Amino acid sequence: MNRTTRLRALAASGTAALGLALALAPVSVSAAEAEPSAPFALRTAWAQSAAGSPLADANAADPVADALSSQSALARVADELSSAGTALADERACRTEFVLGYDPALIAQIGSQSSTGHWICCPSIACAYGDAVIHGTANPHEQYGCGCCTWPGWGGGNSSFRSLGSDAALLREAYDSITAGKPTVVHVTGPTAEHWICLIGYTGVEDPDSLSLGNFIALDPTDGAQINAGSRYQLYGDACEHVSEA
Repeated sequence: MNRTTRLRALAASGTAALGLALALAPVSVSAAEAEPSAPFALRTAWAQSAAGSPLADANAADPVADALSSQSALARVADELSSAGTALADERACRTEFVLGYDPALIAQIGSQSSTGHWICCPSIACAYGDAVIHGTANPHEQYGCGCCTWPGWGGGNSSFRSLGSDAALLREAYDSITAGKPTVVHVTGPTAEHWICLIGYTGVEDPDSLSLGNFIALDPTDGAQINAGSRYQLYGDACEHVSEA
């Protein structure tokens, strides 16, 4: 039987890798010997044919063993790809619920509006919270310009803040920033006419392009508590934020 005929016979058995290996082997066996239903018979036929060939070599490769080895390797690759796909699916699922880690002791050390009595300093306290999350440091909120809105490291260049143009764009950027490991300080309204809070996580996200403030977890400078942002506040409406450049 020539190589092409033998390849077709083996392909019919559903073992493509085995058929390819045998087709490439320099052997010639009868149709009966090539039946793929008996791997032992295949190995015997190959050995007999090789032994009777002037090209026979004691160190010649066994195509059946090679094919079986290839099948085993392919099975391992398939398992690895399946595991990788499962891990990716799990990672995406986790991104619907995510909160950046931080040390509550640092937040307590920075203080809050109520603990410091600095009721106009919510923006600078929120930025100090952000650096506590990113860098693990408790900087005095005065370092960010208490009540003066001057935090170059949290607005870009020398600006104190920037506007994303729409609430949807603001919240999407906040989502992306938190996913990348950095909190976002956003402008809101609620019990007071205007306020700033530090967004550090998100929850219940189904579509990152369709978010509400209720999808975000925040540290609130009013009292230093971790809250669902939508439970206390609404977006101010100017789509303004501070984002750390560090």
